[in-house]
Amino acid sequence: MHRNRIIAPWLRRTRPLLAVPFMVLLALSVAGPASGGGNGTRAWPDGRVTYFDASGSRTAVDAAARRWNESGARVSLVPTFRRRDADVVFVRDTGDLRDRCGDRCLALSSSIGRPASGRVTIWLDSGLTGRATALNVWVAMHEFGHVLGLRHREGTCSLMNAQAYDDDCAFPGEDAGTLPCGPASGDVAAAARLYGRERAARPCR
Repeated sequence: MHRNRIIAPWLRRTRPLLAVPFMVLLALSVAGPASGGGNGTRAWPDGRVTYFDASGSRTAVDAAARRWNESGARVSLVPTFRRRDADVVFVRDTGDLRDRCGDRCLALSSSIGRPASGRVTIWLDSGLTGRATALNVWVAMHEFGHVLGLRHREGTCSLMNAQAYDDDCAFPGEDAGTLPCGPASGDVAAAARLYGRERAARPCR
């Protein structure tokens, strides 16, 4: 199993996740080279991925999917009404997450790109589930990036940056200052290498 995990060094079990500082440093780990798409990654046919939220975070997951769908990469993340029809299932952690990747792990995806068989599971820390927040939308976007086949990359405001989440790095528009930046132009370029491009990506400010 690929271990695509998000770990927050600052996080304590008793600290509310909504009380995030202006700049939150994260340490993430994935199996294989830390770069963009490619490296033998299995792409999804026509860039279409179905997902189901069983974590109680539907608005956050939908917001993350919408960002990818509007990014400019030729991908289509589509919600399903039945878990059995989904390629990707988001679940609320009930203890397995910390057993799999440590006490400060925020999320874990079971695959980078399309798995050889079965569906992808994304475990979310129970403190991240519920209503949409800047942090849980960012985490869902990041995990969708892994699902699409993206690995970690460096760069200011990169969604797939393994080191930092910055909630001041947002797109201009109606949700500026509410949802975090992503996918950035470099992230879209990495996805476009796997799926092609439909239109220009909106750059991060």
